[in-house]
Amino acid sequence: MATPITRYCPSPRSMPEALPPIEYGSHDEVLGVGWDGKIMFRGHQLRVSSALLRLEIAARPNPKTADTYDFYFAHHRLMTFDLEAGIGPPA
Repeated sequence: MATPITRYCPSPRSMPEALPPIEYGSHDEVLGVGWDGKIMFRGHQLRVSSALLRLEIAARPNPKTADTYDFYFAHHRLMTFDLEAGIGPPA
């Protein structure tokens, strides 16, 4: 029944002043997210997330399906977009 203050100890790791920039592959198409959480990709306006404001995401061709792209923030896949059908998340 110890209280939290008796269990607390500071982390031995220090927090960096700034995180390193996100690096994408040389074949990725890097896009900036606008103030409204949207990107323009090959003539289509797609809503990603307003939480990604002023950050960059990457569009990568899906190796399994032609004319389909996966969108990533760092190593997290956000969505898949079919360029031919215009199918993806609602804008």
